Amino acid sequence: MSHYLSGILKIITIEAFMALLVIDRLTPEKWERQKHLAYTALVTVMVFGWTNWGVGRAGTSFGWELAAIGVVWLCAWMVRSTTGRELSERAKGFATTMADLGRSLRLPGVVMASLVAGAIAFGFVWLGVRNDAIAWVHQHEQFHFYLGAKYQREVGWFDLYTAAIMADRETVNVMAGVSKTRDNRTFEEIPVEQALTQAPRIRARFSDERWAAFKADWTTMAQTWPGMPWATVMNDHGNSNSPAWSIIAGPIASMVPLSKQNQSLLGTLDLLLMLAMFIALYETFGFRLAGVALFMWACVPVVFDYLSGSFLRWDWLFALGLAVVFLKREKWGTAGAFFGYAVATKLFPLFFGVALLVRVGFEWLQTRRFKQEWFAFGRNAAIAGLACVAIATAMFGTSAWAEYAERIQVAQTEKFYSNQHSLKTVFLQLVGPGEGGLSSGVFPPVIKQSLAEVDIKDYGFGFLLARVLFTLVVAVLVRRASPVEAFTLGPLLVFTWLTVNMYYWNMLALLALGLASRQGKHFFLMLLSLLAAYIGFYTYQHLNRGFAEGYLIAFLFTVLTLVIGALEWRDRRRAPAPT
Repeated sequence: MSHYLSGILKIITIEAFMALLVIDRLTPEKWERQKHLAYTALVTVMVFGWTNWGVGRAGTSFGWELAAIGVVWLCAWMVRSTTGRELSERAKGFATTMADLGRSLRLPGVVMASLVAGAIAFGFVWLGVRNDAIAWVHQHEQFHFYLGAKYQREVGWFDLYTAAIMADRETVNVMAGVSKTRDNRTFEEIPVEQALTQAPRIRARFSDERWAAFKADWTTMAQTWPGMPWATVMNDHGNSNSPAWSIIAGPIASMVPLSKQNQSLLGTLDLLLMLAMFIALYETFGFRLAGVALFMWACVPVVFDYLSGSFLRWDWLFALGLAVVFLKREKWGTAGAFFGYAVATKLFPLFFGVALLVRVGFEWLQTRRFKQEWFAFGRNAAIAGLACVAIATAMFGTSAWAEYAERIQVAQTEKFYSNQHSLKTVFLQLVGPGEGGLSSGVFPPVIKQSLAEVDIKDYGFGFLLARVLFTLVVAVLVRRASPVEAFTLGPLLVFTWLTVNMYYWNMLALLALGLASRQGKHFFLMLLSLLAAYIGFYTYQHLNRGFAEGYLIAFLFTVLTLVIGALEWRDRRRAPAPT
């Protein structure tokens, strides 16, 4: 399907979903069956659109994608049956069978059913991969994250490209025409020969056995993926995950040899994590709220193109989603453990915890009591995070964390990319030199952050003040929130304090879930506005403007947060915070 037609269909689907939300809110006790069908249809269409309308990755069978719907339904039915959520005689019989089988293995019936469902899901994926029905692999991504995980100690965050060029020259020489690569310490393009001046240092990081293994993997990768645009790959920005990510990804990469089918199998891991997360959200929050979250997750642009078919790139989102689930179930210690892992593997989830901490602070100021569940959350978050740090340090050395810190700093100081959402972009557009500020609205002739002469360091104090003030606005939104609702406001603080590419913004699924669960018309308005922002994105792209879509979203996020913050401030003055 053409990019143009795809965008139009997504705009129509988002508009229809917004209309359904309004109808559902105005008719809370009517037409439940019809609204249930409408939610199911629209969420299905958006998820289908997320997969590039069934095309998926090249070579994936459309029939397999249709069959996957039935497998997902079957697995969900199995688990629901053992929790009493399915009431048919067949479901009761299945639950009894699982309970009997579980007793013989000393496992609860729901755990037994989950294991059976997991085995069916894995078997379905395995058969699809082995029969070439699934070609769910993003080669560009897996070059970075398969090799980056397997050889974490040797290549770190900065040496993968040069190591690959070295290995290529000693083996298949498919990159003979590549003349430039990116130095990920500066994000500047440099000649390949300049990069190769580091060859002795990089080679010294490998033992002879590990260097031979790296060359063998590179040879297999180059031969498995003929025609790859290696010049483009060598111009990317490298691995962005923390050492803690590699404590799971590294052993998996080491156990799964490189091959076309194995890479497709690895490419489905994230899909299985997301499936598990949304089933957990569904079981905890119900159909409507889980549907809102899934729709928001699927409507964020470019996520599929950048990340789908990669290798374990949504472990952080899975962990945050499970933290939300266990917060709702008031299992604070378990929620904290998942949150601790999310922070260790990808730093920016920290701001979800900051939003919750602000909520806890407000409650403490009111009651002067420190609740046991707060301690359980913080304790387990610290234990999980420190355990990940300790394991990663033992596996990769203390220098890995120093390199990761350098990698984060480089990412925060790089220039503008059109797929970023950040308050920094809006701030520089308003205060930077020249025309194109507030007067040009959402269609500026130039994005000032992209200009060589514009440097955020020149506006350090003003930008700090802007971020503090914006954080106070978010704190207003947190003031009367429940713990779950506060935690899910984390993306607004990520937007305020960090620069994160759009392909991570499917975390807005959790924000949408939190907003949909809140009382008050202005939070419902905020949910609708989030969806409308992406209608603006797709419309903007179809006007062939093409470079400022990230600024458009950032501008709308800024205005939206300020307006809703003002409305909440007004209402807060009229009502006390919950105890």
